[in-house]
Amino acid sequence: MNGSPFSCAASLTRARWDSRQAVLDLLIESGNQPLFLAIQRGLVLVLPLIMVGALAILIRDFPSASVQQMLDAAFGPQWRIRCGNLIDGSFGIASLALLCALSGTMATLYNQRHSGPLVSPIMAAVVVLSCFFVITAPGDTAIWREHFSLNRGLLVAMGVATLGSWIFLRLARIEWLQLPFRMMGSDPVVRDVMTVMPAGMLTILCFGGLQWALTAAGVGDLYASTREWVGHPFTEAGSSLGTGLAYVSLSQILWFFGAHGPNLLFAVEEHLLIPAGLVNAAALQSGGEPVFIVTKSFIDAFARLGGSGSSLCLIIAILFASRDVGSRKLAVFALFPALFNVNEPLLFGIPLILNPSYLIPFLLTPVIQTLTAFGATALNLVPHTTTVMPWTTPPLISGFVATGSASGVVMQLINLALGTIIYIPFVRLSDRVREHRGKRVLSGLLRAAESSETGIGGRKCLDRPGDEGRLAKALAEDLALALKGNLQLFLEYQPQIGAKEDAVHGVEALLRWSHPIYGRVPPPVTVAIAEDMGLIDRLGAFVLAAACAQRAAWRGQVPDALILSVNVSPRQLLSPTFARTVIAVLEQSGLAPHLLELEITESTVLIPDRLALDSLRQLRGMGIRIAIDDFGMGHASLRYLQELPIDTVKIDRSLTCGGPGGLNEHIVRSINELSRSLGILTIVEGVELDTQLTRFLALGCDTFQGYLFSRPLAPGDCLRFIGARQKNTQPIGVPSAGDRSVMVSRETV
Repeated sequence: MNGSPFSCAASLTRARWDSRQAVLDLLIESGNQPLFLAIQRGLVLVLPLIMVGALAILIRDFPSASVQQMLDAAFGPQWRIRCGNLIDGSFGIASLALLCALSGTMATLYNQRHSGPLVSPIMAAVVVLSCFFVITAPGDTAIWREHFSLNRGLLVAMGVATLGSWIFLRLARIEWLQLPFRMMGSDPVVRDVMTVMPAGMLTILCFGGLQWALTAAGVGDLYASTREWVGHPFTEAGSSLGTGLAYVSLSQILWFFGAHGPNLLFAVEEHLLIPAGLVNAAALQSGGEPVFIVTKSFIDAFARLGGSGSSLCLIIAILFASRDVGSRKLAVFALFPALFNVNEPLLFGIPLILNPSYLIPFLLTPVIQTLTAFGATALNLVPHTTTVMPWTTPPLISGFVATGSASGVVMQLINLALGTIIYIPFVRLSDRVREHRGKRVLSGLLRAAESSETGIGGRKCLDRPGDEGRLAKALAEDLALALKGNLQLFLEYQPQIGAKEDAVHGVEALLRWSHPIYGRVPPPVTVAIAEDMGLIDRLGAFVLAAACAQRAAWRGQVPDALILSVNVSPRQLLSPTFARTVIAVLEQSGLAPHLLELEITESTVLIPDRLALDSLRQLRGMGIRIAIDDFGMGHASLRYLQELPIDTVKIDRSLTCGGPGGLNEHIVRSINELSRSLGILTIVEGVELDTQLTRFLALGCDTFQGYLFSRPLAPGDCLRFIGARQKNTQPIGVPSAGDRSVMVSRETV
């Protein structure tokens, strides 16, 4: 019945799934926007500066007099100057560095997505750098130093880089602005620069006009004007709960968009929060009761655990809930600075700035923590904050110092737990977004792996541009680690069915890679990356050893004549040690040579190499069987039949498509008749429908492999399948009649 509870529950489940998928798609699409990608990548590119600056600030302002004295004794007072130099050379120019990184990244993304003249990323950075100096030109050039720094100039730098790059790249697309210098000189960079030079000049002139307009409007210093505008709503406010919530919320919003919130809102601290703390301290000293709950120490102790956004809560949430190894490593990396309320490594590393996955918890967590701490203080569960402490004072210590009571420490522990709980669902959401985005890129990588095209370096995957190339390089590193541990790599086995005896003729060993982030990596991608990295011999040896060991372990439980098929990469065949490796594996596993069949991928080897042919002849002479996979669609089929004593041909799955009487059917009939006359076994791959089975039986084929009979199985399931076939019972993996009607093409390699 349509109105049954089961159908309603199913509809509700589908609706929830669709809504979750819609959220993931929205986050992926927003994250894939060129502006968001450029900003996030630009932030990551300046991370080395951020880490050096954060560590230098932490050492210089370490909240321990004894540590400071120890450093004085060890290095003399000059160590503070050295830390200052590091800070000036990192945090002091971080905005300038971000400006260049952001504009260069925007130009790179533009080149990937548009045809036409190539825009040099370095030229884009130079043009935008000029725009920055034009728009921020002060009467006193000493103010420029503030604009370069992370604390003061980040928002202006991001704004100039975004607007300047947008104008420059749009002007670069206008044909009548492009100079006709495409044929000038031998250096392509010269031609590229000369072609879009008018666009660069016009962009700088646009910012000159904008600076003139701002000056006419009385805006001489963008940062000072922004700071005054942001702090204006607080000029008449008192140190109340509403003020505290508004201050915390606005500070987080500013940080999310790339502005240093506490610095822009310093007037609020200076005129409200710090004086409120001093009043509390004076009242306590005179024997009175503190008046104000919301003070600077209150915000620092209870709403900035690890820095803005309670970054320490996010780090704990990532360590407990994230499946992304990279995020967990970054969290460990950022943990030490966060213990002293330095959160820039996390802000720039994940990054949190303009990251839609973390918008809600980044804004919500400090607000909730402010409310809980305010309520506890109002109920006299936690004393008022009365002590001004260094901002680098670690959590738990700061709770005791600010309140003079252990209850302040308990309040911090409660807020740490609350913040972690708030962040955990969004950490998992971020993992899912990253996984879905990775799978989209992985599908493009699969197309590259299955094609015959290679990059400049002769590699299929590692030479790919953009996200696909970056993912391929990341997977290459992970594959090398997986080969060392063999924990992620494993084999599944797909049965091959003999129709006459209705029994399992053999099994094909299929490589599987279960990646901790991207799930199952398609085997063609795994093989292509292994070939690109020069790891194919190691990977092939692993597959061969695991498969032979498994077949040997089945001895006595399966028919004695059960054949084990193992795919061999063409590059494996080119190795002079290939034959020795196969022989060594057989000796180690104790498997009889006639039970092993090596499958050559015919579609990827157009002209057999003499060394490869000699290796195959040597192995065939020992009794090892030789099969040609994907037979019938390449150019080397007949050459193989002439050069090698072939035992099996596997008809390409593309030939199993099409209707009765078509060209594919004639090709299959010819292959089958030729193979029978030569005494070669024919296996039809990719059989998924009853109609396909009936048609190929009529063509004389009698051995099949495909989802109609069984999907690839784990070793235990495959053993049970073979046993069920021997007993003529319903085997594992055979779909029902209803399932067969909706079968689609599936991966069998």
